[in-house]
Amino acid sequence: MSKLDEAVKRLDGAVDGLEASLTAALAWGGSSELLVAELEVSKRDYAALAATTDEVSAKLDTAIGRLKFVLDA
Repeated sequence: MSKLDEAVKRLDGAVDGLEASLTAALAWGGSSELLVAELEVSKRDYAALAATTDEVSAKLDTAIGRLKFVLDA
């Protein structure tokens, strides 16, 4: 599960970096529409990864619970 946490942290950092790039590009007169679109795609990707992480975590918790039950029996 730590690999999932690391992946979420990396993606969160990427979104933060993209937001910083957007701010910098706007300050330099960049195309805000393109950057905003890229940011929205990154946010959707982040949301999908977060949902997958939650689902995998729940399934792992269930599997661990079953294994503990079997081992205790």
